Amino acid sequence: MAITFGVLLDLDHVFAVERYVGNNGVAAMFNATWDDGSGEPWKSLMHYPVGIFVVAPLAIGWRFMVPLLFWGTHIGLDYLQSATLAYSAIIESLVLSALFAGVITVHYRRWRSERPGGNFAQYVSYVSSYIRRALSLGRPAGHRREDTI
Repeated sequence: MAITFGVLLDLDHVFAVERYVGNNGVAAMFNATWDDGSGEPWKSLMHYPVGIFVVAPLAIGWRFMVPLLFWGTHIGLDYLQSATLAYSAIIESLVLSALFAGVITVHYRRWRSERPGGNFAQYVSYVSSYIRRALSLGRPAGHRREDTI
């Protein structure tokens, strides 16, 4: 549910892409503005505060406030992005960098608690080997089918 109301909410943009590209060309997809000059909406009703009339009854009926929380967060981030549109590339980069640094810090601390003598270079080596194993197309040596059952 959290993914539906927090992330999949942006799937409505897919329906506007054909019109947007038709009116402005593919290069316009990378501009800082979403206004295609047609006067037609680029976002659905769910991207505006009035969308609470859809989300709140669902959350109350399900007795589960996660949809309301994630929809509200999404609306807040949309507002922040609109309010800082001229600087949004910089702000988004800073937010993404801070989140990335936070995830790496938490993961490194957990890894370090399991390996008290480890240093950051060993951690980078561990992460790179983990990623290589995860992305490998073949099964690792010694992996048997009955191990996964």
